[in-house]
Amino acid sequence: MRKVLLLDDEPTVLSVLADYLQAPGLEIVTCREIEAAEALLEHNRFDVVVTDLRVSELGGLEGMRLIRWVSAHFPETTVLAMSGYVNDDVHALGRAVGAHAILEKPIDLRRLKRFVHGERGLPPDGAEGKVSEIDLLDDFLAAGNIRAVLQPIVEVSTSTSDHFVAHAWESLARAPMTTPLRNPEILFAYASRKERLWETDLLCIKAALVEATKLRLQGRSRLFINTQPRSMTKPDFARIVPDLIAAAGFKNEEIVFELTEQQTIVNPQAFAKTLGKLRDQGFQIALDDYGVGFANLRLVQDLRPEYLKLSGYFCRDVHKDPFKQMIVRSTGEMCRTLGIPVILENVETADELEVVKSLDIDYGQGYHFAKPLPADDFLKSERFVMSNSGRRRTGEAALAGLDLGAR
Repeated sequence: MRKVLLLDDEPTVLSVLADYLQAPGLEIVTCREIEAAEALLEHNRFDVVVTDLRVSELGGLEGMRLIRWVSAHFPETTVLAMSGYVNDDVHALGRAVGAHAILEKPIDLRRLKRFVHGERGLPPDGAEGKVSEIDLLDDFLAAGNIRAVLQPIVEVSTSTSDHFVAHAWESLARAPMTTPLRNPEILFAYASRKERLWETDLLCIKAALVEATKLRLQGRSRLFINTQPRSMTKPDFARIVPDLIAAAGFKNEEIVFELTEQQTIVNPQAFAKTLGKLRDQGFQIALDDYGVGFANLRLVQDLRPEYLKLSGYFCRDVHKDPFKQMIVRSTGEMCRTLGIPVILENVETADELEVVKSLDIDYGQGYHFAKPLPADDFLKSERFVMSNSGRRRTGEAALAGLDLGAR
């Protein structure tokens, strides 16, 4: 399916363009802020990008920045610029940054369609065309449309394909399926560019606590909450978040803050101060995605995490790759010496699990055990038991043991 991104700060313009261009075999995504477009382009490939040149209340030609970025990284993408005022200077600048054409408003819709659909039109591919819209981030956050699902972190040595022992649960944020912001990577990339990570994180934390409360963990398991380190540079984090956790009925010792996107620690002093306060209150820290990107040995040294989550990259087909097996085993041995439990992510198959068991890894997480699901689905399941609840519980006995009454 051919994909098109439309950027304009006027919703009426976007609606008219999307309605006119919509066709079978064409997926159109519209957005009203350049930060949303940048977040989308980081995680999706588009065949055509159409942007207004002035996409901010501050004025100027911010769209040129987007055009340059797309043309530099994706030269095969057709980039079109729109403007209400076009002169020779604008044409020259547009060509210099890589625009294929500058379209003056009011737009010649037939010319635009030729660029988007192609001179001969769209080839039939049987796929129904669709249009999706990214809300303004302020509107999205104000609506509070974020829920949480849970995925178990299991004890590898005692778990099988038939049942697993849940040492902890990771909460994963989910936006409505009708918006591209359903992808957390796009949501947080957008929030980061708008400097709204703290507000976005807070919504996700609240959703995590609401969902995890249904499991009634009561000391038998921990809750991992994904947290952006930049949110922890806010002085209010160490006050507001513990109050929310206490109000939800959790003990501090039951909560593990799982640090993601480590490269965004731009104020290490403020981050370290908050981290110290949280640890003094009994909270724990997990380092996510170890082994890829910025999650490296130096961070293990600096953060001294209570858990280390080894990137799922090293689990993919690990049963076929002796080199990966050596890396996983070596990481486990190092962390055992340091007293840090290892969680291997993305355990997807029984073959992978058997090899992971032989590598002496403490915990695993992945679709082989369970997909991320609402708490109610796990309450109905006979496949899991809390880590320190003694024997495996099934059926009505398991549900009774979870104390479903009010706290």
